[in-house]
Amino acid sequence: ACTMLSSGLPPVLLVLTVLELSWSLSDEEKKIILDGHNKYRSQVSPPAMDMLKMSWDKELEAFAQAYAEKCIWDHNKERGRRGENLFAMAPTLDLEFAVEDWNGEEKFYNFTTASCVPGQMCGHYTQVVWASTRQVGCGAKFCEKIEGIDTEDMFLLVCNYYPPGNLRGRQPYREGPSCSQCPQGSLCVDSLCGKWSKVTPV
Repeated sequence: ACTMLSSGLPPVLLVLTVLELSWSLSDEEKKIILDGHNKYRSQVSPPAMDMLKMSWDKELEAFAQAYAEKCIWDHNKERGRRGENLFAMAPTLDLEFAVEDWNGEEKFYNFTTASCVPGQMCGHYTQVVWASTRQVGCGAKFCEKIEGIDTEDMFLLVCNYYPPGNLRGRQPYREGPSCSQCPQGSLCVDSLCGKWSKVTPV
């Protein structure tokens, strides 16, 4: 019996390792993140004339997941033309709260001057509500140690965005009546410029 136990152990460990390496967000979790972004985008104050409805992008998801696997508390220097938000939490990862936390930086943002309150962060918020950003994709990882954070055993969430927001000196959206400056052919749904309608030539 002892021999069987010891010989049976390595395969079990192997299965656990494989599962951990291939961990990714479920469809339900992706929906929570996407819906959270679109909810806050639709509720901006002052209202936005040109706020696009976000959709989930699998390429951004794969890119974010690959970076989350590295367990680093710093922005990905290889992200190119992609926006990025990071969030770390323990002992569980509450995705709804993560997006809420990013959006909560609104109180530190001065829309008139397009700048943060001195000494405060607001870039996560401005990326969430950046009007021209139309795609988001996220990845998450349980990290025994995140480089740059002292607390151990935390979840790291990485979200990437396209096109990126936070262009220096620019406001995240154009203030005015909701959807009054949507791209031609798009439909206004919940104060967001949504899916394009098929226009039949006359």
